[in-house]
Amino acid sequence: MAPAFALTADGGQRVSLDDLQGKVVLLDFWATWCGPCREALPHMKKIAEKFAGEPFVVLSISLDTDREKWKSFIAKNEMTWLQYYDGGWEGPMARLFGVNAIPHTFTIDADGVLREEKTGDASIEGRLKKLIAQARELQKPEGVEQAGSK
Repeated sequence: MAPAFALTADGGQRVSLDDLQGKVVLLDFWATWCGPCREALPHMKKIAEKFAGEPFVVLSISLDTDREKWKSFIAKNEMTWLQYYDGGWEGPMARLFGVNAIPHTFTIDADGVLREEKTGDASIEGRLKKLIAQARELQKPEGVEQAGSK
C-alpha cells in the first residue's frame, strides 16, 4: 500500500490518499532548479492532458525552497494539474516517500497500492493506460454490461 498522506494543493484544494480512492495517482517529485525535471515537463504536461477526464490524477510535489519562484514557474509553464509545495528534501511528502533524487515518480493504483517507482523521466504512459483501464472498470455499476457485449 502507498503511504497515507493528506495535503493542501496550491489552489487550496485539500487532497488525501483516501480522497483519491478509485483513481490512478501519479506523484511527481520535482523542482524548478532541477534540469532533468524541466526537461521532463513537456512529457508530464502531455500525460496530464492525455488522461484528463479519466479516473487519474497527477500531483506534482515541488522540492523547491523558494515558494515565490516555484509559484511563478508553475504559472509561466501552465502547470494546471495539482501542485504542492513541499519545501525541500526534508518536506513531509519527500520524507514520507523516501525521495532522494529527482525527477522521481510514484504510480498508485485505484486501490491505493503503490505500483511503480521511477527516478528520471522514463516513459510511464503504457503502464498508466493499463491502470486507468482497470480504474474505469472499478467505476462501472455492478451488473451493467458494456454496450455490444453478450
